[in-house]
Amino acid sequence: MQVVEIIAESEGLTLRQRWAHVFTILVAIVLLLLGLNFRNRVVNAVSFYESPAAGISAFYPQNWLLDTNGDYVFRVRDMSRMGFKTTFQVSVRPVGADATERNIADRLSLDRFPVLTDYGILADDVYVLPDSTPARALSYRYTNSEVGPFLQGVPNVVVGFDVLTISGGQAIIITYRADSTVFEEEFPRFETFVRRLQF
Repeated sequence: MQVVEIIAESEGLTLRQRWAHVFTILVAIVLLLLGLNFRNRVVNAVSFYESPAAGISAFYPQNWLLDTNGDYVFRVRDMSRMGFKTTFQVSVRPVGADATERNIADRLSLDRFPVLTDYGILADDVYVLPDSTPARALSYRYTNSEVGPFLQGVPNVVVGFDVLTISGGQAIIITYRADSTVFEEEFPRFETFVRRLQF
């Protein structure tokens, strides 16, 4: 008995089908790049704030809440973040002619110690501003007891970072505070904020 095997002749892709595949891949890559570009523009969008009285102007993240009703020039907060809201704040305090950044750091620590729970200094270093002016950087942490109705009894550990400098007879305190879980992630955004700050 003889077995005859019949194999259908395989038809390869036509030239038109090959070009359709290439075109589809190129369109997908272009759309992906456009989506990434749009996302970056939305994430990095900024708003402008200026205080002529304090002589300070800044660009801050566009969707953050601006607050000027406190013992600071202005404060912006990321209200979309769960738990502790990431905060950038600029404060101005008058200082004497012989005051140094170290004096300001010591005074801030003395003021915060009785107010902030578990307040502790992490580091006290030199910081160089974008215009090469030397400043001081004070890192600290504390426990935030401001809890929402659904998070009762769950405090957050907050890490803070202050840039302290003296300009025109006044101390300028640029503050960054964030939940300890996102502090490093948000720090580049704070550095961009400091680079664009004018005083």
